[in-house]
Amino acid sequence: MKIKGVLLGMAGMVAATGAYAADLPAAPAAPEPVDYVRVCDAFGTGFFYIPGTETCMKISGYVQAEYDVGITNGSAGSLTGSGWGGSSASGNWSDRDSNTYRFRTRANIRFDTRTNTEFGLLRTYTEMNWYNDDNSFSSDLDKAYIQFGGLTFGRAQSFFDFYTGVGYNSIFEPAHSDTTANLAAYTFAFGNGLSATASVEDTTARRTSIGYVTGASYDPSTGVLDLTNAQAMTNGYGGSRIPDVVANFRVDQAWGSAQVMAAGHQVWTSTALEENGAGTATGVVDPSTTSSKYGFAVGAGVTVNMPFLAAGDNFSLQGAYAQGAVKYTAPQATIQWVSYTNGDPTSYVTGGVPDGFIDPATGQLKLTQSWSVAAGLQHFFTPQVYAAIDGSYFGSKVDLPGSSNSQVNNWNLTGTVGYTPVAGLELGAALEYINSSADNNDLTGIVKSDNQLIGLVRVQRNF
Repeated sequence: MKIKGVLLGMAGMVAATGAYAADLPAAPAAPEPVDYVRVCDAFGTGFFYIPGTETCMKISGYVQAEYDVGITNGSAGSLTGSGWGGSSASGNWSDRDSNTYRFRTRANIRFDTRTNTEFGLLRTYTEMNWYNDDNSFSSDLDKAYIQFGGLTFGRAQSFFDFYTGVGYNSIFEPAHSDTTANLAAYTFAFGNGLSATASVEDTTARRTSIGYVTGASYDPSTGVLDLTNAQAMTNGYGGSRIPDVVANFRVDQAWGSAQVMAAGHQVWTSTALEENGAGTATGVVDPSTTSSKYGFAVGAGVTVNMPFLAAGDNFSLQGAYAQGAVKYTAPQATIQWVSYTNGDPTSYVTGGVPDGFIDPATGQLKLTQSWSVAAGLQHFFTPQVYAAIDGSYFGSKVDLPGSSNSQVNNWNLTGTVGYTPVAGLELGAALEYINSSADNNDLTGIVKSDNQLIGLVRVQRNF
């Protein structure tokens, strides 16, 4: 009886357990296999496959801290518009209202994606910067473009550009072409490193200004132009009508690279200048209608690798000439205007050398001629220590009121030293100098000569 009772009890427990089990949730399904990130070695170091796709991505960038000191004795305002000096400050080290230092922090990030397709490589590239200069925040979308086969669409480095410097060049830009623009381009590769590109690019990225004066008077009987109370104006451009057309032919091989390039640029005047006679001196009886014109630029450059000195050594040389397209010869060519009141200088205004100037005695637009030569040398004393020097000269002939074909010059020189104690970290310093001058002592409204010297220290972590 006892055995029979035990067996019956066990049977009841089994039945009850089965009933309870029927009320419990089903066991979870086996987990899906994890798609781990795979290294993509088809495009170089740092690329990985985006999980679930055949697209490779590389994420890179840097964080930079920089400390700049202006050890200058300038006579005019800021040469760069970067906050050194001011519209009424002299820019002189001893002037209490002039800025003499700048703290800058910059963060940069880049996304590079690439996919091989049956029609060729599909690539996107995005680069963004965030700045904080003396507690003032700014940001920019430096580049964002799509490449498919030989096509490029979006915001990219201008296809006119070649050599853009080897040193820090933080404050003063050497006289070379270095501009990011919205564009659409096609590049044809001939093989053996030879290629040719045709591009249409946003013309506003290359505009400086169209200069003119107000407050001038003209006596046609004597031909005397009175500029006693003339005010310099530099906002004479109208709306954009025709994009810049750019073309280059280049070669990239083991010895280095070389390029020849050309561009067309429309100098389009505003309605006020075109129809209303703004910029024409009082006393001109019948001013000619201002006409817009088409400018151009041509250039050539070469970079030679010099591994026989040290790995990474190189030398670059570039030259360019333009009419009505100053930024193709120098992105930061400057001129210092003096504003007058009753014949006395009251303030300084720094601006770019204009693409053209309205002759106040005729109302005609005269295009600026400009030219530049730039060179750079980089040498590695050890794999961790290097030095670089950038030098350039920019010259221009500007038809300014009272002085036709006046020459404005900019000289730039930058020396840089850098040290990489560990991979990804660079410590460096640079000394930057710029001189801006005009060739006419009596040139009303233009500062004859101005000098600025900037020293800086930089710490940068690359990843």
